[in-house]
Amino acid sequence: MPDRLTELVVHKSLMTQYGLAHPLYLDVQMMVSFLAYLEGGVYVSIEETTQREKSKEGKGGGNAKMKLPSLGALLGMEASLSAEMGGRVGETAEIKVARHHTAASLFNALRSHLADSKSITIHRAEKEEDLASLSSGDFVESSGRYTGNPLAKNLAFMGKFLEYIQLITDVEERNRQRSSSARRSGNPQTRASVTQIQSPGGLAELADQFREFQDSAELNFLQKVKEEIEASPIQDVVLRTRSGLQVILTVSSDYYNQSVGEWLDSGDFIVLGKVTRVLSPGESINLSRRTVIGSMDDGEDMVTSLTTSFPLVGDSQSAVVNYPAVQVLPMAIYV
Repeated sequence: MPDRLTELVVHKSLMTQYGLAHPLYLDVQMMVSFLAYLEGGVYVSIEETTQREKSKEGKGGGNAKMKLPSLGALLGMEASLSAEMGGRVGETAEIKVARHHTAASLFNALRSHLADSKSITIHRAEKEEDLASLSSGDFVESSGRYTGNPLAKNLAFMGKFLEYIQLITDVEERNRQRSSSARRSGNPQTRASVTQIQSPGGLAELADQFREFQDSAELNFLQKVKEEIEASPIQDVVLRTRSGLQVILTVSSDYYNQSVGEWLDSGDFIVLGKVTRVLSPGESINLSRRTVIGSMDDGEDMVTSLTTSFPLVGDSQSAVVNYPAVQVLPMAIYV
């Protein structure tokens, strides 16, 4: 029967055969489930105990016991010392070392196991021709440029931009109040300074545009769409391969957040996961499908129209992904 050490998930011999991967997005539950099945269980830590003994000629008499200083205690080390007059001194030391695995180290172990496995096939999805060999449930790996979700990006830009516009509006309002007070002043010099009280660089015009938009139904709709996307337990993002194949990733909000999106933004990564849908010619997937407006028949056109009505956004990238494309439930997005 194998002991605890040989049952460890991560084998040193395997780890040295493959380059280390760093996952920026990792579905820990999926990864641990696969690894536990393949290895018959998962140990995330192991404790090793080592005993060392040595002896030397004694020069004194008496018996004594001692503990190592605080540093030794932190390492789980304890020593005892005894001596007899004219005899030998016996000294024993016990060292306990705990080894812990992280989610990333377990992922590297699983990745190495899959690479060695002859019974599990990992398909490649890099170009349109690869789609013919894919089916739902297949393990698949793709590499390419992370493009995210254009709709979510535009809405995030709008949210940040509105904060800046509010600052501009506040400054403009203070300038108007100062101008009004200066015009009523009995001091000619103060009245003459009115023309100097103005916002720099056309900010006043931008603030005027915002005032026309801030109370509109379009902005209220867009803010609602933004709230729905952020509250969804599933996010839709896209990885585009060099050959133009679009890989739609349905990531879990438990492991995907704004910080992860910032790390991934516009970078080149590898995704490993399970195929959930292979698009056929003429089919498409709407990335705004998890919102009320996006689920409507003409929802994509409505969302695009609302987004482009926002000042400074202009023409936005379509939130619809057309063939050739494949939808993947990702276990990891890594580099």
